[in-house]
Amino acid sequence: MMRWDYMDDFSRIKHENLESLAKMKKEKLHINCEWIVGTPGAAPGLGYLTTFQAEGFERYPGFEDFDSLRSYVPYAHQYGIKLLVYLNMHWFSYDFAKAHPDWEQITSGGDPYGKIHPLYGNGTTFCVNSPWRDWAFRLIEETMKTGVDGVFLDGPVIYPDCCYCSHCQEKFKDRYSREIPKEDWQDPLWKEFIEFREDSMAHFLHDAQNAVVGINPEGVIFLNSGSWQPGGWRVAREAKRLARYQNFSLAEAFFHPFPGRHNLYASAMTTKYLRATGKPAVTAFHYCMGPWHYTFLTPQEMKLSVFQAVGCGGNIWIGGATYRHEFNPGGCSPLHETLGFLEANDDVFTDLRPIADTAILFSSQTSRYYISNLPELYRDLGSGREQDLIVDLGTGRTIIDWSKRKQICENLTTSAYEGYFTALARNHVMFDIILDEDLSLEKLSGYEVLILPDFACLSDKQWEEIESFVREGGSLVASFESGLYDERGNPRFTEQRLGLLGIKEIEGAFPPARGENYIIAQEDLWGFKKNNLIERPPYALQLREIENTATPFLFMNPLERVYMPLQGVSDYPAVIINNFGRGRVVYFAFPIGTFYGSERIPTHEQLIKYVIGYLGTPRIEVCAPPSVEVEAYRQESTGRIIIQLINNTGDMQRPLTCINPVSNIEISMENDSIKSGYLISDKAPLCISRQGEKLTFNIEVLRDFEVVVLESK
Repeated sequence: MMRWDYMDDFSRIKHENLESLAKMKKEKLHINCEWIVGTPGAAPGLGYLTTFQAEGFERYPGFEDFDSLRSYVPYAHQYGIKLLVYLNMHWFSYDFAKAHPDWEQITSGGDPYGKIHPLYGNGTTFCVNSPWRDWAFRLIEETMKTGVDGVFLDGPVIYPDCCYCSHCQEKFKDRYSREIPKEDWQDPLWKEFIEFREDSMAHFLHDAQNAVVGINPEGVIFLNSGSWQPGGWRVAREAKRLARYQNFSLAEAFFHPFPGRHNLYASAMTTKYLRATGKPAVTAFHYCMGPWHYTFLTPQEMKLSVFQAVGCGGNIWIGGATYRHEFNPGGCSPLHETLGFLEANDDVFTDLRPIADTAILFSSQTSRYYISNLPELYRDLGSGREQDLIVDLGTGRTIIDWSKRKQICENLTTSAYEGYFTALARNHVMFDIILDEDLSLEKLSGYEVLILPDFACLSDKQWEEIESFVREGGSLVASFESGLYDERGNPRFTEQRLGLLGIKEIEGAFPPARGENYIIAQEDLWGFKKNNLIERPPYALQLREIENTATPFLFMNPLERVYMPLQGVSDYPAVIINNFGRGRVVYFAFPIGTFYGSERIPTHEQLIKYVIGYLGTPRIEVCAPPSVEVEAYRQESTGRIIIQLINNTGDMQRPLTCINPVSNIEISMENDSIKSGYLISDKAPLCISRQGEKLTFNIEVLRDFEVVVLESK
């Protein structure tokens, strides 16, 4: 396992005993990888200055007489620390830009990006298609000549509404024989521009990788890739596409107590998504609380961040802990303790293959191109006013605000992923993430259940793979507009797609409603009694089912306004159960994942939980509170089963200041090859009971993190 530290105040290395510094990091921080600053941070826009001697590059003030990097390399290697260099590639000073006016990214309005969006204070950013790329590659080569093990690129980024510089215009016109369009989601050329931007980023990273291995064939390179959150198209960072030119996939988990970042599973969601790229996952978070760089996260929050990433099969990067403990004595001790624990038990965190019965499909295509054709999605739930329209001040005509439409649909898919992820994690379902680029029958064959979490855009080939999976005995959960658009976001309500879902035709959608609308159970099923009411999300499709399907839940007729008597049962199905080949499909005619992700309605969690249980038989069953997260693996080299438990039980809000112990957790599984087991916290042997091939054991107390090791015969 990689345990990374970021030395964010590297300028102070001049005043340190370098050997003692490396020894401290190894023995007290327990790290085996370290980032150090090769170019200063973004805030001053000084990313062109180096902290080490490099031919043709200006030195950072105060470093002219000291080559910090070359001086530190041998000591880091002496103590078994891989040394990686941070290179700022996304924010530069105006003074530097003035010397290279043709390097800057240009917005659709013709302005340099830094003039319009000063993200980090005074500064600007450069284009990956400009001659700046050659400057960047020379910097990478000079860095690798110092003897370090690799580079981390903070950037580059193709920022929103960019780039319209002369270099991009020329390359785009050579490819498409047209000028770069402005944002218009009805224009196929706009979608080509999105593809062009991602191609440009991938081409840059490909050449950057060549610059690294040209100096050191074993050298590594990676950058801050896109995370799971839809909207990555705006900055041309899609993790799977960039992974082929990186040694690791890294993204920030944003585990800070900021509004909108309170999701309990932030670190877990990031890690599982990164792991799906096929490269080792590195989950990054800061040890400080938001912008207050010398105020630490609580020990409980820090531990939770680390253990979620580790529990989900990832590696960890922790920024900002090297020197800050001097201003907050004892503040780093939880970090020392946690990383020391991981180092002492490193053998149980390596060579792990997830044990999962269920997979969630993550669709990057949906993130890029999905804009629903349903006008109901764009109406304000309170006033009914259309949110997607603006008035052209020149003509007075009302026109569609495509940016607004896109943002609304991205919010839906963001909540969908969060919703299904949270519901499965809370109910101890072992699951993986599959990216749409990897969707194949071979990939799906290891799972019982596939979930399409309100992700709309799939190609015909991808849909055929899903169809084959179900026909051969797999189970599918789909909802709302899942799969009803092609890979570029064009509606495709074909008989083939609708038939798999059990749909005969889609007649339209219910008027959007803030509340007071319901779904009603037609029979006793999935923990509900006949005539039980379930809250209906604001959006829902009106559709007709094909013959020989079951419709155990129907929509109630909508209320014209709140505080009215119920209006009776409609004949529109809310849930369809369809047998297809040897498999089964459960389709929700409403965005259950999306709504649970944003509102956490208990009945929606119950539906998801029981549907997964209805469609598949879990190999591992856990009796524990929903706040206990469980992940299971098979260790390929030893045959051991590794079960990791993360205790999220604490405060009623983030950040956590306490973690409450949980008692008497029971785990059972079908396995006749296990001979013994123990907990790594105290190496105490487990008392395992057997009934046929089923074994059961208890964990008396779970404090914050625990690992069960089950040895094979």
